[in-house]
Amino acid sequence: MSFKKLDIKKNYINQGENNLVDSFLNPTLKEAKLYRRSVGFFSSSVFELLMPSLPYFVRNNGKIMLVVSPELSSDDINMIDLGYKKKFELLHDKALIDFESGLDEFNDEDLKTLYDLISKGILDIKIACVKNDSGIYHDKLGILTDKENNHIVFYGSPNSSKNAYQRNYEKIRTAVSWNSFDVETIDDEINEFDNLWNNTNEFVSVYTFNESLKKSILKVCEYKEKARSKKEPINLFDYQELAISKWKENDYNGFYVMATGTGKTWTAIYSALELDKTVDNLTVIIAPYKHLVKQWYEDIIKVYSEANIVMVSSENPDWFTECNRAIIAQKYRNKKAIIISTIKSFYSDRFKQVLNSSKYNKLLIVDEAHRFTQRDEDIKNIFKYKLGLSATPINGKNNLEGERLLHYFGGQVFSLPIEEALEKGFLVKYNYHPIFVDATPDEEQSISTISRQIAACFVNGILVDKDRLLRLTKNRLRIIAMAQEKNTRLREIVSSTKVKDHFIIYCGDGKLYDGDDEIRHIQFVKQTIDEMGISSSQFTAEEDISRRMELVDMFNNNDINSLVAIRCLDEGINIPSIKSALILASNDDYREFVQRRGRILRKYKDKSIADIYDVIVLPKYEYKIAEIEFRRFYEYSRLAANYSELRPILEQYLSKYNLTYDNISFDLDLDEEDDLDE
Repeated sequence: MSFKKLDIKKNYINQGENNLVDSFLNPTLKEAKLYRRSVGFFSSSVFELLMPSLPYFVRNNGKIMLVVSPELSSDDINMIDLGYKKKFELLHDKALIDFESGLDEFNDEDLKTLYDLISKGILDIKIACVKNDSGIYHDKLGILTDKENNHIVFYGSPNSSKNAYQRNYEKIRTAVSWNSFDVETIDDEINEFDNLWNNTNEFVSVYTFNESLKKSILKVCEYKEKARSKKEPINLFDYQELAISKWKENDYNGFYVMATGTGKTWTAIYSALELDKTVDNLTVIIAPYKHLVKQWYEDIIKVYSEANIVMVSSENPDWFTECNRAIIAQKYRNKKAIIISTIKSFYSDRFKQVLNSSKYNKLLIVDEAHRFTQRDEDIKNIFKYKLGLSATPINGKNNLEGERLLHYFGGQVFSLPIEEALEKGFLVKYNYHPIFVDATPDEEQSISTISRQIAACFVNGILVDKDRLLRLTKNRLRIIAMAQEKNTRLREIVSSTKVKDHFIIYCGDGKLYDGDDEIRHIQFVKQTIDEMGISSSQFTAEEDISRRMELVDMFNNNDINSLVAIRCLDEGINIPSIKSALILASNDDYREFVQRRGRILRKYKDKSIADIYDVIVLPKYEYKIAEIEFRRFYEYSRLAANYSELRPILEQYLSKYNLTYDNISFDLDLDEEDDLDE
């Protein structure tokens, strides 16, 4: 069939049933052998609309000659470049095998079509620039030719992109060579296009694609920076800018010690952006928990909207394939790749395969880096650039391990302690409210027995059985956490708190008996406060990542009043709307104290002050309980807005139990990893 047998109208619009794509372009391309097109803006997205006719056009041995302005997307530029390299056999051997095998897994069919058409010699693209940089090339002309050398000219059309054809209101006008009234128009337009293609136009310079690359006409890097500059979700504080400059001065290595709630995540994201200005790199971010991986993703995508971002955890069974796609796209399409992983998945052999498949320089960002304990030289060799983040790299008096951690990342380059953050108003102030309950004789007896067993783990002051020490320490803390009077007085305790919306309750991980039935402590607490009319949900490791993030949104929106947690809210999770917290259970751990406090003190809308309620167990005879409990009392009270009221109370109890401030300082770091998510 020739064009003459088609019902060609004098004009078409791009809206309605008889639109120009379905009624004109696809029917004519099916019969065409040559398609000459000059247009201001071109995008590979147009191939999605032309897919019904392209197979017919290819079978006709059709050729496309395309003249466009330099305004191309970075994806299209890189795919066009690869297509020409394949066509002229400049891309071969292993590089070609890697690319084309990875190409099969790209989700973007339009880019694959663009590559195929160019590499097989069907499509040829040239770049047009107005001479003397006096303006932009913005022509809109199309010429179709069939096997019988019949011609159709159309002009006044939209740009060649899916968006232009579908969303704008555009109209084209046509001329056909078998109409004697159109012959002069046809000849003029063909002559106009030929002058462009042969670079003989008086006002426009036309270059082959490779020439335009050599002359930097396409300005790919500038294009990427323009796209990036449109996304600025936050304004950095001066201290965050200072941290980034110090990291940069340290050859893009180092550690940020920043109080919880002061914006470590955003400081790290903009640090990565700073490195991107200088070096193309594969960015890898790791965090201890799955909900933190998701939280990082939600922040990263606000800045890196054009990047391939892959989340790696047990929640995403396809992460290995997605990582490999991202790495191939970075290598061959210059598309930024960012991988966000749990620490456990990062340690896996499959993740090492992913890292080895990328030849780019690599940046490693580790959130809650005190959890990153398996730090070997192989990792340092893989990552040229490193950034560690933690509010508590040093746990109490145990400086040695913390100093090793800082050194691994290149040293501490910036510090913002909580004292300074509170003083300068980067965190909200808080009041601390101790609530006292008594230990029962049986609880004191159990604590005494365990304390003697703990003492036996040391010989001449040297720890000889760490595993047993950990187990016994947990058991002792569990008894304190599950103290009977906490549960019998729970309604009274909750009623004494001032704020009961945006309220966090930290529970123990043990069990108790409710009548004849055994029930987890967290379930007992949730059930009790629900009965008091305080809507709540539990937030534990048992909830999957989507449920955890849903709970955070519900809490922030006040759809639920309270979250009842064990430990999952201690590190990293961002819930700035928290107004108050009730601590029913706690580890004897400096790091936990700091993390929980920082979680509560984040600034949010009109929140001007926060409240921490802490249930303190008082013994009659077993003073070790008092030592553990008043260690927490001191840490929370010393920076509280009401410290002047609390200090005499603390010192009165220290005197009663024959304790000093040295007795309630931290001297042992017993960090574990077994609760990390995979």
